[in-house]
Amino acid sequence: MSPPSPPSRKLAAEEINRVMSRFPLIVRILGELEESPIPLPGDGDIRHGCERALTGILSELARIEPVPPGKSSKAEEAAQTWLHGTSAHKLVDVDKLQRMQQFIDCILNSAKR
Repeated sequence: MSPPSPPSRKLAAEEINRVMSRFPLIVRILGELEESPIPLPGDGDIRHGCERALTGILSELARIEPVPPGKSSKAEEAAQTWLHGTSAHKLVDVDKLQRMQQFIDCILNSAKR
């Protein structure tokens, strides 16, 4: 019996895109909280929920198996752009953003050497 073949690059990229699909909403919510002149009741809970969602994204990214080098797809190109928004770097912990990028690079075997 042969070992299972690794997932295709396209399937891995599609999985990254599925996992990261909540990311823009989280950033938008954090942005709205940041713009609020006065903290409102429940803002802390919302911020905590966003942090938990980001941790969940990290956890899901960690479970995606790396794929061998190969031809890039549109899905892969999209997967590489999730963290390049300027507002994300102002609103989300830099360490989390770096870890997400490391996971994406590792999965797609595209870390800069």
